[in-house]
Amino acid sequence: MNIISASYGNDSIALIQWAANQRLPDVTVVYCDTGWAAPGWDVRVAEGEKFAKDCGFDVMRLQSIGMAELVRMKSGWPGNGQQFCTMHLKGIPFLQWIDEFDPAKKATILIGKRRAESKARAQTPEYIEQSEYHGGRRVWHPLYEHTDSERDELVRRSGLELLPHRSQECSPCVNANRADFMLLTNEQIERVNELEVEIGKPMFRPKRFGAVGIYGVMVWAKHGRKRGLCDVLEDEGCGAPFGCGL
Repeated sequence: MNIISASYGNDSIALIQWAANQRLPDVTVVYCDTGWAAPGWDVRVAEGEKFAKDCGFDVMRLQSIGMAELVRMKSGWPGNGQQFCTMHLKGIPFLQWIDEFDPAKKATILIGKRRAESKARAQTPEYIEQSEYHGGRRVWHPLYEHTDSERDELVRRSGLELLPHRSQECSPCVNANRADFMLLTNEQIERVNELEVEIGKPMFRPKRFGAVGIYGVMVWAKHGRKRGLCDVLEDEGCGAPFGCGL
């Protein structure tokens, strides 16, 4: 039994294509809805699910508590060394589902992490024999040594669009950089602003951006000078074990 944990970004599509090339048996592709996706991301998810089905794989879509409710529950935003979003929005729904789907813990979980993605994933192993984040199941990163060009070729073979950005399953991500901010719609910006006002805390740390609140961060993104880490964050990346942004 093989379970692909997918976000339907480029790396997820590449992994599904790779699994199809290998004629991997008994595959289910699982997507967790974070409730914080960019407008229109549901179209990409539907395309990815159709592609997976065309490959002969089963698909499953899980629901989470949602980012807005999570922020209210925690009375704050994930970040500052406490990136609890990935656990609650992806980890817990996945574990609840797979513990019912695979109670004997025989499944292997495939995740599209690659060492070439970022510094945070530069030491990604091919296997984790017993992942504590996946109920003690085996985790496999088949693309761990794939370059960007090798990944892109797999996406092209799928027939789906090669995206110019990472998965937008969570947008904005707590690890967003200048390029990510520039993709936000007015609707997304206001969604963040309303939650910031409601809980009385900004989503992004003022010291890092020299701005308080999402509207201030957007001014920085459009007009501010470069501020080191904030401009290269996607090179640092996210080390979360559940494959965010893939």
